[in-house]
Amino acid sequence: LQTAHNDGITAYLEIGPDAVLTALAQEALSSDTITAIPALRGDRPEVATALTAAAHLHTRGTPVDWAAVYTDSDPTTVDLPTYAFQQRRHWLDHPKPSAAAAGNGESDEAHARFWDTVSRGDLDSLVETLGAGDEGVRESLGAVLPALASWHAARGTRSTIDSWRYRLSWRPVTTETPARLAGRWLLVRPAHSEAAEWAKVLAHAFEERGAEAASIVIDAGTADRDALIEALGSVSPDEPVTGVLSLLSFDDTPHAAHPAVSRGNAAEVALIQALGVAGISGPLWIATSGTVSATPSDQLSHPGRALAWGLGGVVAAERPEGWGGLLDLPARPDARAAAHAVTALAGDHGESELAVRAAGLLARRLVPAPLLDGSAVPSPWASPGTVLITGGTGALGGHVARRLARRGVRHLLLIGRRGLDAPGAAELEAELTGLGARVTIAACDVSDRDALAATLAAIPPEHPLSAVIHTAAVLDDSLLDSLTTERMHRAQRVKVGGALNLHELTRDLDLSAFVLFSSIAGTIGTAGQGNYAPGNAFLDAFAEHRRSIGLPATSIAWGQWDGDGIAGDGAKQQLRRNGLRPMDPDLAVTALEEVLDHGETRLIVSRADWTAVLATRPHPLLAELPEAREAALSGPAAASEAGGDDGPDLVRRLSTLPEAERRQTVRRVVRTEIAAVLGHSSAADVDDQRGFRDQGFSSLSAVELRNRLSRLTGTALPSSLVFDYPTPAELVDHLHAVLVPEPEPPLAAMLAKIDELESLLSVASLPPLDRDAATARLRRLLDTPPPGEAVPGGMPGGVPGGHPASGDLSSASDDELISFISNELGIS
Repeated sequence: LQTAHNDGITAYLEIGPDAVLTALAQEALSSDTITAIPALRGDRPEVATALTAAAHLHTRGTPVDWAAVYTDSDPTTVDLPTYAFQQRRHWLDHPKPSAAAAGNGESDEAHARFWDTVSRGDLDSLVETLGAGDEGVRESLGAVLPALASWHAARGTRSTIDSWRYRLSWRPVTTETPARLAGRWLLVRPAHSEAAEWAKVLAHAFEERGAEAASIVIDAGTADRDALIEALGSVSPDEPVTGVLSLLSFDDTPHAAHPAVSRGNAAEVALIQALGVAGISGPLWIATSGTVSATPSDQLSHPGRALAWGLGGVVAAERPEGWGGLLDLPARPDARAAAHAVTALAGDHGESELAVRAAGLLARRLVPAPLLDGSAVPSPWASPGTVLITGGTGALGGHVARRLARRGVRHLLLIGRRGLDAPGAAELEAELTGLGARVTIAACDVSDRDALAATLAAIPPEHPLSAVIHTAAVLDDSLLDSLTTERMHRAQRVKVGGALNLHELTRDLDLSAFVLFSSIAGTIGTAGQGNYAPGNAFLDAFAEHRRSIGLPATSIAWGQWDGDGIAGDGAKQQLRRNGLRPMDPDLAVTALEEVLDHGETRLIVSRADWTAVLATRPHPLLAELPEAREAALSGPAAASEAGGDDGPDLVRRLSTLPEAERRQTVRRVVRTEIAAVLGHSSAADVDDQRGFRDQGFSSLSAVELRNRLSRLTGTALPSSLVFDYPTPAELVDHLHAVLVPEPEPPLAAMLAKIDELESLLSVASLPPLDRDAATARLRRLLDTPPPGEAVPGGMPGGVPGGHPASGDLSSASDDELISFISNELGIS
């Protein structure tokens, strides 16, 4: 590699099964001066990966014979400009569907009626619908009807599952580099060598742009809220803070007292709490490194730091007013990457999940990932030995076990903390045995490494372990203000600790699958899940990490499954209000089978109403989904029409209403949102005088109401809103005062303007002659009487002392004219 590099070679294409040599090349050579791309990845479709590699080489100046790619078709080329796109589109539009394809009300109804008849197997209705009275035709229809019904059912299943499938992608971000920055940034880092190196180059990048960077170094292993408050207060407490960049997540070593939690993750939570107490309102950004795969050549080397990416979404949900975003940095700190990072922190790009790479900034996006029609299964997944399912007697584990038994898996090992004593365990064992599987239900805490090792050792040699499915999870919802390291450990010891134990104890075995049940909470963030969401983000990253070292791994970030589970009724209702609808478990398990059949590494499977999700708070991650694009195209006016008094133009509309109607409008909006949060069918069920707590509000629903009202009013409202104004009536009064403030008294407004003028004159660098002219103008303004008031000396509009005002000189004497001109010119 060094020899090739010295000969001027800058592009390297790895021809092989994965990206092992690509990663080594980037380590051996400077990643800023070379392009290293793998032609294949073990977990990704071959054609897509090869074309992506060719595209990357093409955009970096390496000639690619594109005609060879399209040997079986007649491609159409499109000329593109050689200059920057400048936000202009140059791609061909997809052809619009014909009227027949698009359908209308009548044809849609006939279409639905026909397939309903087929699905019910109603031959008489089908014959009547088609007008096929001939007996031979009827007999033929009867023969084909079952196959047609089966085909339609399969198409419906395919369409439904495809609508649930999403994956993460990364898009380049165009942002102007600010010439100069102002203000003071805090760089909070652990006593960690990698973080120290990055803090050094970042501080220099800030200073080059004209901003101040104050560094705070803490011991992430012992830091708590009080320690962070003290550390924040020690750095010029009276000076305002423009923003905070935390590198605490770089310390991904286990916490001494709570090893399922990393030291950095615990310190990040303490920092978030401390910032609120210290009153620092500048946006918080959390930085990681080696935590996301934003480009084909990225190696996810630090999955433990992904806890921060799960935590960030929760901060955005609970404290949107103080959240900046997440930033993944390259492995090696350098001036170029630091400059991109500072641009990301200070830029006006509207993104909250970014990666800094050699080519610039990349933003994370959630995009649909349907299985294309006719997608061939390379080799259907099979597991000839024992399949271990953690949480196997729970609702999700039970659904998976039943499907595996039907699929022909001969030995199932279901483990859970209570074993056969778990509710329904004996019945599940009997059901699975009836399906032909040999079943072992073992009492084992997956977070206990020794107990798990003993359970694995007891697997019979004739049925060796061949697959692992990790569904176990624990919920312990808590808002960030009350989150403790102990509560974080309680949730993460099963998700994170269990996954690591399974990995370490099975990494030398020949497994056909290593499946991690993650949650969409780790991707988009949910209020109250600061201890649950991070563990799911870890599972997603850990699956990519295992694939990168040649081990099987699959992580699925699930939405809500219908039926029983670890979430209670209240949590399920909140998920529905936030747009996450329950999925049919049978279809969800079918989606799991397809993921295993196609060897996918990471996927989001969720039945979501994205319009409702977007209504809770801004989600740059969702910007490329059709619902987000429709909302962006519709604009505020359409939102207002759709929602009556709701919409981002509420403040403008309030200003146009008569005073008597303004409070009633605010009251109607507030009551409507309260009813939505509480699940009432009508705003009439809301009692204006009854306390929020008495009406069923919890801390989570209080955050949800705050977020909804913030979105509607376009105003940053405090997280303590419901507690500061404990009844709907008091909240209406407060919002009315905020949205429709009393006009400022004339004297106060005048004095405020004078204060501004005084401040301007105190710092303005004016030549003496200009300063005298400005002073003379002020004297003349001061001497001018109010309109209509008589002027001493009988000269209307004049000034005391006989100086006439401008434009009123007809009766002035010579002395008065001389005095006036001298005054105007500042001549003594």
